[in-house]
Amino acid sequence: MLHFFSLQERFLDKAKLSPDYFIADCEDMLKVAAIVDDLPLGLYDKYLFCLSPVDMRDDISVQGLVQFAENYAKRGIVRLKEIFTPGTLQVPKTHNQLKELESVHKVLELYVWLSFRLEDSFPDRETAASQKSICSMLIEEYLERSGWQPRGRRKFLRTPQKLLQEYDVSQLNKYFREVDARSK
Repeated sequence: MLHFFSLQERFLDKAKLSPDYFIADCEDMLKVAAIVDDLPLGLYDKYLFCLSPVDMRDDISVQGLVQFAENYAKRGIVRLKEIFTPGTLQVPKTHNQLKELESVHKVLELYVWLSFRLEDSFPDRETAASQKSICSMLIEEYLERSGWQPRGRRKFLRTPQKLLQEYDVSQLNKYFREVDARSK
């Protein structure tokens, strides 16, 4: 019998594309294939787990994937409360706690992704999505306390008032006319 991992590997070896295209890096997909290979899942389900957005460099994310796949294979349903207790999230105090919260966010994102593809088997989408949003807010809170500002909220280094203080109006008008002339 050909194992799913071997099937994936063989497919990637044999796939041919025109010179204008290339096959994306499938290393993570093969790692997931190795994880789900021995589970009593159909080909479609194994392939679906291989396509899932899991960070294979993150141990907690991989544990989440394994638990989701095993529970799905055993019972056909995966309840979020089996691996996660809502209401336990808090603002991280250290960098390590931040990393852990980011991993929890990834696991919740994986659950939401799977819930859109296997609705009846991953029924806690709303809870996962709301907890994922809470994770995002807590991560932002930590980052803001640490002095980090999101790109959209960064203050301009030079406000119009600052420019007017540094240059007189005639210099600015001349500069903008030159820019306008170059763009025509």
